[in-house]
Amino acid sequence: MNDTVAFWVVVISLAAGTFLLRSIPLWLHGHGPAPRWLKRLLRHVPAAALTALVIPGSLYVKANGSYDFAPARTAAAVAALLVAVRTRNVLATLATGMAVLWTVQALITVMG
Repeated sequence: MNDTVAFWVVVISLAAGTFLLRSIPLWLHGHGPAPRWLKRLLRHVPAAALTALVIPGSLYVKANGSYDFAPARTAAAVAALLVAVRTRNVLATLATGMAVLWTVQALITVMG
């Protein structure tokens, strides 16, 4: 098998696998009740996805081709988390996070 054929076999296999993984739940939806354990697990998907998106951006910033610790972002994320847990108010959480981010960035600029 030459390289071109091998390449296309891999591309078609990956496309078929991706299609099946994404379409099987749609095909099965409504054909019977979901098991209780699956419903319990699926409740946690939004929180897990949000956490996976927010945490890396809150801890690290990419500068000059490498990742560095971002203290201002980390402080803002911690403050926003505390406000979110305490108040459960989205606007208060956003406002607190942005205020802390801007304040800590200004302090870092002045001090360093």
